[in-house]
Amino acid sequence: MKSPLRRLIPVALWLLLFSPLSPPAAGQTGQEEGQPLKELRFEGNDHFSDGELREQLFLVARTGLARLQFWRKGPVYRESTVQRDLRGLLRFYQREGFIHARIEAASSFISPSAVRLTYQINEGTRVAIASAQVRLADSSRAVVEVWEKARVKMITQSGSGYSDAAVQNDMRSLNTLFANQGYAYAETRVQPRLEDQDRIVQLLYEVDPGPRCLFGPVTILGDSIISPRTIEKQIALRPGRPYSQKNLEKSQRQIYQLGVFQYVTVKAMLDSMENPLLPVVIQVKAAPPWTIKTGIGYGMEERLRLLVDIRKRSFLGGARRLDLYLKHSSLEPYSIDLRITQFGFPAPQTSLLLNPFFLRQQEPGFTVDRTGVNLAHQQRFATYTDGSLRYTLEQDYLKVSALTREQTLDSSRIALYHKSYFTLAMARDNSLPLFYPRKGLYTAATVTWAGVGFQSDFHFLRLLGEVRHYQRVGRTSVLATRIKAGSLRRLGPDRFTPIEERFFTGGASSVRGWGHSEIGPKNSAGLPIGGNSLLELGVELRREWAGPISGALFFDAGNVWPRLHGHNLGDLCTAAGAGLRYRTPIGPIRLDFGWPLNRSGKGVQFHLSVGQAF
Repeated sequence: MKSPLRRLIPVALWLLLFSPLSPPAAGQTGQEEGQPLKELRFEGNDHFSDGELREQLFLVARTGLARLQFWRKGPVYRESTVQRDLRGLLRFYQREGFIHARIEAASSFISPSAVRLTYQINEGTRVAIASAQVRLADSSRAVVEVWEKARVKMITQSGSGYSDAAVQNDMRSLNTLFANQGYAYAETRVQPRLEDQDRIVQLLYEVDPGPRCLFGPVTILGDSIISPRTIEKQIALRPGRPYSQKNLEKSQRQIYQLGVFQYVTVKAMLDSMENPLLPVVIQVKAAPPWTIKTGIGYGMEERLRLLVDIRKRSFLGGARRLDLYLKHSSLEPYSIDLRITQFGFPAPQTSLLLNPFFLRQQEPGFTVDRTGVNLAHQQRFATYTDGSLRYTLEQDYLKVSALTREQTLDSSRIALYHKSYFTLAMARDNSLPLFYPRKGLYTAATVTWAGVGFQSDFHFLRLLGEVRHYQRVGRTSVLATRIKAGSLRRLGPDRFTPIEERFFTGGASSVRGWGHSEIGPKNSAGLPIGGNSLLELGVELRREWAGPISGALFFDAGNVWPRLHGHNLGDLCTAAGAGLRYRTPIGPIRLDFGWPLNRSGKGVQFHLSVGQAF
C-alpha cells in the first residue's frame, strides 16, 4: 500500500507554485534610503500584468523563490529610483492610450530592515480610435494596389483602443509591404489628433513610397571558404529585377544555411539621393572549421546521459559538413551517428545527407543492435515547412528474453535480419518562441514503407502523425495541447512486425504517471511487447511564476493496441499531475509528479528530464 504522503506531493507542489505568497504584515509605515527592498506590489492594474509593469522598472524586487537566493544581493530602496520608475510607468500607460492614468507610490516596513513598495494605479479610460486613415503621396495605380493589400493587415481600426505599440507595428507593416513591392525608400509617418476632451483620437498615416527600385550588381565580401559561385546559387535575387526586402532576407537565410558561415549579411545600398538602382553587398564571415560540443544530463528514464558532437565544416571543400554524434544513456548504451551533409544541392534550400549509424537500443524485454546507413534528400518548402525523403538499409541483431520470445521471433532468443525502407516526413512548425512556445501550431507526419529496394526480411507500412497547439491564457499562462496517433500494418506474408518498430507509450514524454513503455500489450510475465496502433493525448496548463521558475498542471492519456481496428477509447490509460520548470538557454529542466487515474496504475510517478513534454 502506497503511503498517503506520496499522494499529497503533487497537491503540495501545485499549492506552492500557483498560490500567491502572503507577505508578513506591515508593522511600520515610512521609508528609509538604502533599506533592502523585499517586496514589490501593483494595485489597480487591470489591463497589464505585474510582470509587464515590472519590465518597465529600473528597480525590481526579489519575490517568490528568488527570496531563497540569499547569496544574491537584492535591490535597495531609493526615493530617486522610485520617482524615476513612477515617470516611466506613467509614460508606458500613456503610450498605451491611458493618457488620464494616475500612479502613486507608497512604502512600508515589513521588518525593521526591509521595505515593501506598492504602486497604486488608477488607469482611467483608454483613448479610443475614432478613425484610422491613410494619405498616399503617390496615387498611381501600382501604389494604390499595394495599399489595398496593406489595409486588411492593419491592427489599428476604428473603435479599438489606442496603443502606441500597435501604431508602430502598423507603420512597420506598411513600410515592409511597400519594400517587398519594390519601394525601398518607403516611409510612413503618423499624425494623431485628440478630440472630445481627449477621449478619442483621429489617426492619419502619411505614406511616401518613393521611387520603384531595381536590384543592381552583387558584390561578395569577407573571408569565404567556399567559391563565390556556390554563394551565388543561394541568392534569391537578380540584377535588374524589382527590389524586394523579402528576397534580401531569403538570400541571407539560404546562404547561412550552407552551414559554413558564422554570420551573413545581405544589404541593398540605399543613398540619400534615392537612386532607384540599388547595388547589393553580401558580407560573410567563415565559421571555425572544427567545433566540439559536449553535454551531460540526467533523467529518470535515460539516467546519466552523455553527448559529444564533433563538427567539421567545409569537409573535403565546399558547402559540405561532417558531424559525428556520440551518445550514451541507459536506453541507448552506445550510439554512433556519422553524418555527411551537402548543403544547397541540387538547389537552394535543399541538402543531401549520407548517414552511417550504429547503436544499441535497450528496452524491457529486448535489446537490439542496429547497424545501417541513411541516404536522405531534405527540402525547405517555406519558412516554417520542411520535408525529407530517406532511404535506409539496416541490419539488426536482436536479443529477447525467453519470456518475450513467443511474441517476437517464434523460434529463438537471438535473430539476425535485414530491413530496407523509405521514409517520407513532413513538418510545419510556427510555434514561438523556441523551447518555450506561447503560441502557434506544430504538425508532423511520417510514412515508412519497408520491404522495397534491396532485400528485406520484413514488409510493413508505418504511419505516424502529431499535432501540437499553443495558446496564451490570460497574461501569464499558456495552454498546450497535443494529439499523436500511429498505425503499423504488415504487408505480404510476414507473421509479425519487428518489436523495435512497434509502438510503445508511457513515461516522461508521453503519459506521465506511468513508467517507461509501461502501457500496452504485455506477455505473461508483464514485459511490454509493443503494439500496432497508438493514440496519445495531452493537455498542459503552464504558468509563469517567479523569474526562471514556472509551474504546470497536466492531463495525459494514451494506449497501444495490438490490432489496427476495434479500439475502445475507454481503454485509454490516464494520468494527471503537477510540475515545476526551471528556464535554461537549452530548454527547461522539468520536474513532474504524475499519478495514474486508472486502477491498474502503480502509484505516483516522478519524472526528471530536460525539455518540454510536448
